[in-house]
Amino acid sequence: MQRPIKTVFLDRDGIINEPVHRGSIVSSPRALTEFKLTPDFEELYERISGLTMFVVSNQPDITRGLLEPQVLEEIGQFLKSRFHFTEIIYCTHDDSCACLCRKPKPGMILETLSRYELDPHEAVIIGDSYKDILAGQNAGITTIYCRRSYNSGISCKPDYTVDGLTEIAHLPLFAA
Repeated sequence: MQRPIKTVFLDRDGIINEPVHRGSIVSSPRALTEFKLTPDFEELYERISGLTMFVVSNQPDITRGLLEPQVLEEIGQFLKSRFHFTEIIYCTHDDSCACLCRKPKPGMILETLSRYELDPHEAVIIGDSYKDILAGQNAGITTIYCRRSYNSGISCKPDYTVDGLTEIAHLPLFAA
């Protein structure tokens, strides 16, 4: 039987904020002016605000020289001013770096579970890409995939699939 969820890992781009479309590429904001909350995030946040929440986000544009570190910090400060996250964790590496933290590898999640002494059986990741789902599976936590207009399909099997963030709070794993 699934234990009630106490810890939530949130992907940033596509879950908390709208991705930026640069031609046919779905991308991250590269300026605070490009950072727009998704229409359904605030409602989800209100419904799960009693849980421990972390943001875990790949931000390879730092390594690629497309995003200035101070802009990433500005976006983080904006999020901290609006929402209570226990921690916002970024992997700034590119695929070529072969780090252990870049999703789909579970490094950000596993390190956070260990540092805060959290039970993986009481944790979930909410994401909009196969990398989020695989990172959660690789960390041994529950996974929720949120379908969006730009992510027509994934090649892995999440524990739950929703068509919008407002559906998440009604899933049985959030029952007390």
